[in-house]
Amino acid sequence: MAAARGDQALRANVRLLGDLLGRVIVEQEGEELLAIEERIRALARRARETGDRTRLDRSLAALDVPTKGRVLQAFSLFFQLANIAEQHHRVRRRRDYEREGRTAHETVAESVELLAGAGHDPGEITSLVTRLHVEPVLTAHPTEATRRTVLAAHQRIARRLRMLDDPWLTPPRRQRLLDGLHADITILWQTDPVRTTRPKVVDEIRTGLWFFETSLWEAVPDVVRTLRGNVPGVPAPLSFGTWIGGDMDGNPSAGAETVREASREAVTRARHLARDRYRGEIRELARAWGMSTNVVGAVPELPTDSDEPFRAMLTRTWERLGEDGYDDGAELLEDLDRLDRALRAHRGAAIADGVLADIRARVEVFGLHLASLDLRAHASEVRAGGARLVEALRTAARMQRRYGEVTVGRLIVSMTGSAADILAAEALVARSGATLPCVPLLETVADLRGAAGLVRELLHRSPRERLEVMVGYSDSAKDGGMLAAHWEIHRAQQRLTSIAAEAGVELTIFHGRGGSAGRGGGPTYAAVLSQPPGAVGGRLRLTEQGETIAFNYGLAGLAERNLEAKVAATMLTAAPGIVPPSPPRPADAETIEALATTALATYRGLVWDDPAFPRFFRRFTPLDELAHLEIGSRPVSRPEAAGSDELTALRAIPWVFSWTQTRCLLPAWYGTGTALTTHGLRGRSLTTLRRLFRDWPFFHSFVQNLEMTLAKASMEIARGYLRLVPAGADRHRIWSLIEAEYERTVEAVLAIVETETLLDRQPVIQRSIRLRNPYVDPMNAIQVELLEAHRAGNEEARRPLLRSIAGIATALRNTG
Repeated sequence: MAAARGDQALRANVRLLGDLLGRVIVEQEGEELLAIEERIRALARRARETGDRTRLDRSLAALDVPTKGRVLQAFSLFFQLANIAEQHHRVRRRRDYEREGRTAHETVAESVELLAGAGHDPGEITSLVTRLHVEPVLTAHPTEATRRTVLAAHQRIARRLRMLDDPWLTPPRRQRLLDGLHADITILWQTDPVRTTRPKVVDEIRTGLWFFETSLWEAVPDVVRTLRGNVPGVPAPLSFGTWIGGDMDGNPSAGAETVREASREAVTRARHLARDRYRGEIRELARAWGMSTNVVGAVPELPTDSDEPFRAMLTRTWERLGEDGYDDGAELLEDLDRLDRALRAHRGAAIADGVLADIRARVEVFGLHLASLDLRAHASEVRAGGARLVEALRTAARMQRRYGEVTVGRLIVSMTGSAADILAAEALVARSGATLPCVPLLETVADLRGAAGLVRELLHRSPRERLEVMVGYSDSAKDGGMLAAHWEIHRAQQRLTSIAAEAGVELTIFHGRGGSAGRGGGPTYAAVLSQPPGAVGGRLRLTEQGETIAFNYGLAGLAERNLEAKVAATMLTAAPGIVPPSPPRPADAETIEALATTALATYRGLVWDDPAFPRFFRRFTPLDELAHLEIGSRPVSRPEAAGSDELTALRAIPWVFSWTQTRCLLPAWYGTGTALTTHGLRGRSLTTLRRLFRDWPFFHSFVQNLEMTLAKASMEIARGYLRLVPAGADRHRIWSLIEAEYERTVEAVLAIVETETLLDRQPVIQRSIRLRNPYVDPMNAIQVELLEAHRAGNEEARRPLLRSIAGIATALRNTG
């Protein structure tokens, strides 16, 4: 019943926002555009029901280019509003669980119950949680399609939806909220979703800080309160990192000057932001606290002449922050802890547990730096000892001397090929005067297979107590397909965990996951628990990229939920015996190895070995048009790969983004269908796959993400992009390979999960996709016509085309 009521609330929100959008369309463009939009939506729904797209295609073809652009704008804005409603609903459902006294899934409370049920007493649980470290790392995304102006409007709309849920809302107040929604939707209609100039790194830095200033600032204390409510007295396990401003890999404009800008922006601006927020909160406390020695007695812990020592201490802290008198967050925390102890010593525990506890939690997590800046450079630049990298490291050293070592966290070496790459990086860091661990980033199937040898050599030539290794999901999947990449990452983690245990080294595996399934995306909680036993071991570091940042952290309630899920999953990895053996039986590794081998050969046979494929790819997808979409500071290809073929130089993010736009989503599934079919989908072979899906988190997570991707894909819609490929035998041959592989993959997944239709086990998501299709299908059809027109030289189609790219990304809630 509660679920049904919740679903009704979501539908009511979508209907409300849709009705308001209709009003705005009429006000801004007239009744005719609304009628066109409604007619196209009805035709798209009918096309889905009957399989006949003739009337829909004719209606779209009859529209001129400007009208196509406005129709795209209407559909795109609808999806923005529907996404906000769904995000708000996720927060609302979580609160419903809490009100009903139920333990929600993916929460700290659930993890504590699971740990206790496994025989861990409260002391053991406290010990486990004390050692936790969870660090999301925000990265700039060259295909992030949503502007900060738009994100801010989304937050306002979500706040108004939350206030509309108030059962005591008066009619006048409700009308004011509706008027506010009307205004916000009008603002969104009049805001161009596509930037007119490519953002600079400084712009990306400011966007990253915006999430800290808004949602993350509010969410972190709630997560810490929840944790300590279940496991009292433990330290806050969270910290944050960022690549924004320090990522030189593939960005010709990033380097010494960029890092100096990061010093002013990502570090100085972050420090100013943190200080200002702390000062504001401390000032409010000082205004509220009037506790007097005339009532509570002397407070020797806070020596002062004032008869209001708590207020006096807050005032001194406020003034010192204003003078930038704290070297780091640790010093500020010492003063706040002194206040906390004094309150508790004088019958003020209730006061200490109020706003002061929230401020202390923020200082524990954010310090005065908010997030630790990582530097990243390509291995080729490290080997060359490039002047840009050398000067960037010198700048990092100056930043560390001025603001503390925590402000710049590490140097990531992309495309690490050997231990020598890391040793060369460490030598450059040492000469610069910086204090930075150097982290190998393994990004190809071959590099992942060589991970054990690399680490053994590194530990032999340069022994150490701690080691961090980053595994790249994006480039490895582009290199070998999803199944082979995931399996090689899994095996590499197993080997590295074993080597680290033998050497007595504390290992942290840094997961370079993207937002889409084609780049290692998917639900984080399940992904963490699907790693090999000991691979996470209570230490989680992972990237948060592009639209994933907005989707996970755009609202404070969502940020709280997603951060808590990461902490909850990491808690379980810290306890021996909770994460099941991987694989469940020794023979199961041979099964997956055989599957991965077949999938790799099938994927590479098309993507890398078929000479006609690159031309098909460029014509079939809007890859070339992405270069005109001003949505990131980096180009779509790596300059470091100059001299390589185009596909090798292409970054993994636009590779996936291009296929996502066509609704084909090929990188997430191609090769897997052949592998599963070759293994066998009958008798004992099928029984084995079903057992692995049931019992092995690694395989379960992979198949579940695969099913989601297949459900989002649409071969019927993707087939429309064949118009863009020159006629010939290769067009038909390659498309036949793609279409047949998709059908094989769907058949295999349905056999494994034992359902008739994709996502039958997840009806809410299934229904959401089906409800979205009548809106997104026309956007794809219009995009094909705009691509055709633009490639024929019609410059009038350029702007609507770019808006179609942004709109489809919003509709699918996915770019790259």
